Amino acid sequence: MVYEVNFITVLVMALLGAVAAYLSNQNVAVFNDGTRPMYGPYLSGQTDRKTLFATSFALSFGLVIGFGLPTSIAGGIIIIHTILLACDIIGVCFPDDNKGKILSSIAGAVFGVILMFGMQLIIDLFAMMPVDFLGNLSTVGDLVITLFVVFPALAVAYQSGFKNGAIVLGLTMLVKQLFALYGTFTINNVTVALNSDGMALLFGIIAMVVFAAKTGKKGDGSTAEVFKVFEKNIERIKKNMVILAVAGGLVAAATTLCIVAEGPASLTLTANGQYTEAAIVALGRCLGFIPLVMTTSIISGVYSPCGTKAVHIPAILLINMGLMGAAGSFVIGCLIMVIEVLLLGFIAKGMDQFPGMKELGDNTRTAMSKTLDIALLVGGMMAANAIAPTLGYVWIIGLHFLNQTAKKPVPSMAIGPIGAITLGIIVNILHLIGLFPIA
Repeated sequence: MVYEVNFITVLVMALLGAVAAYLSNQNVAVFNDGTRPMYGPYLSGQTDRKTLFATSFALSFGLVIGFGLPTSIAGGIIIIHTILLACDIIGVCFPDDNKGKILSSIAGAVFGVILMFGMQLIIDLFAMMPVDFLGNLSTVGDLVITLFVVFPALAVAYQSGFKNGAIVLGLTMLVKQLFALYGTFTINNVTVALNSDGMALLFGIIAMVVFAAKTGKKGDGSTAEVFKVFEKNIERIKKNMVILAVAGGLVAAATTLCIVAEGPASLTLTANGQYTEAAIVALGRCLGFIPLVMTTSIISGVYSPCGTKAVHIPAILLINMGLMGAAGSFVIGCLIMVIEVLLLGFIAKGMDQFPGMKELGDNTRTAMSKTLDIALLVGGMMAANAIAPTLGYVWIIGLHFLNQTAKKPVPSMAIGPIGAITLGIIVNILHLIGLFPIA
C-alpha cells in the first residue's frame, strides 16, 4: 500500500468511518448521489427506514465490492468510494435515534480500521502466491493518466456539438505536444518541468467552462423561485455545518496522508507521485459534481460528507508535508465545507442565471465516465496480458461483454481492475495444477 499504517493514519481512518456513518444515520449527509434524493421522502414521512436501507444497500453495495475494493487494491490507495459508500449503508441500517447514533458511529469506526488493515492483508496474501502478479496490477491505471485529457473535449462535444468538441480535442493535443517539447526550462538554476498531460488537461477544463458559460440563455429567476420552496432544506444543512466541516476536514487529512484518493485517475497519479496532475484531475471532477451535489442536497436537505469533492484538491498538494501538512489539510477541508454550505443558496440562483453550467455538470460526469471506462478497460487488458500473455486479452474482453448480459452488471470501469485481479488468482490455481508453468 502507498500509505503507512501507524497510530495517526489508523486514528484518521477510524474517525472518518465514525463520522461518515454518523452523518448517514442522522440523515445529514450521504456519499451516494443516487441515495441522497431518497432522504427527502423519508424525512417527510412518505417512506420508512427499511425502504431507505434497502435503497442504500442496493445502490452502494455493488459499487463497494465491484468497484471500490478492486480499484483500491490495484492502486495501493483506498478510493474514497470504498469507505464512504459502505458507511452510507452502515449508518442507515441503524435507527436514527440516540442508540443508533452511537452504534452506527462505532460500527463505522471499526469498519474504517478493518478496511485499512484488511487492504494490506489482502496484498500480503497476494504476495505469498507462487505467481506474483501485484507488480503488474499497476499497469491497470497507466492509460488513465494519458487518456483522461480527452474528457473535456468530449464534454464540450456533448454540450456544444461535434465541431467544437473536435476543436478542443485538436487544441488539447497541440498543448500536450508543445509542453512535451518545451515544458522543461530553468529559472535561476532551478529546473521546472511542466507535465504535458497535466497542462493539456488544464487547458481542456478551461475550454470546457468557457463553452458552458456561453451555452443557453440567462434565466428569468424562475429556477431560483422554485428553489425557495426548499429553503428549509438549505437551513437544515446549515444547522449541521460543524459536523459537516469535520467530515470534510477528515477526508482532506486522509487524502494528504495518502490513505484515500478522490477517484481512479487521481488515485493513479497520486500513487505515481504526480501530485499536481492529480490535483488538476480532482479539480475537473469537482466541476462536474458541483451541480449534482448542490441540486440533490437542496432538494433533499441532505449533503455529502466530502461536499463537491473540492476538499481533495488542496489536500493532494499538501502530500509529503508530514503531520503539519495533514493538520493544515484538515483545517482547509473544514473551511471549504463551510464555504460550500454557505454558498448553497447562491449556487441555486447561479444555476438559473447560467443554465449551461448545470448542463456542464451532467456532460462532464458522462464524459469522465466514458473516458475512464475505456482507459481502465484497456489498462486492465494490458495488465492481464502481462500476467498471462496467452490468456489476458481474452479474459478481459470476455468479462467485458459477459458483464453487459448480466442481470446486475458491475460498473464498466471496474471490469479492468476486477479482470486483472481475478486472472492473477486464476493463473495461480492453474500453476498449482501444473497448467501454468513459471518461466
